[in-house]
Amino acid sequence: MAKIKQLQKVGTSKGIVIDKPILEMLDLDHDEAAVEFEITPEGLLLKPAKIESIYKKVAKKHRKSLDKLGK
Repeated sequence: MAKIKQLQKVGTSKGIVIDKPILEMLDLDHDEAAVEFEITPEGLLLKPAKIESIYKKVAKKHRKSLDKLGK
């Protein structure tokens, strides 16, 4: 299902608006939804973020702080 979307200005960046039916299909229609994105040879790949991958990235970046909180 290929769709063409225009980039929209968001502050000093650009973004796209994803239609609600697509967000619902991907279970991304709630406030805490997060996506992972990856640059591939074909373009930009967006996929729902899995909590495990989010935790791994946060834990790696903030390991020292998390260790201090755990004491």
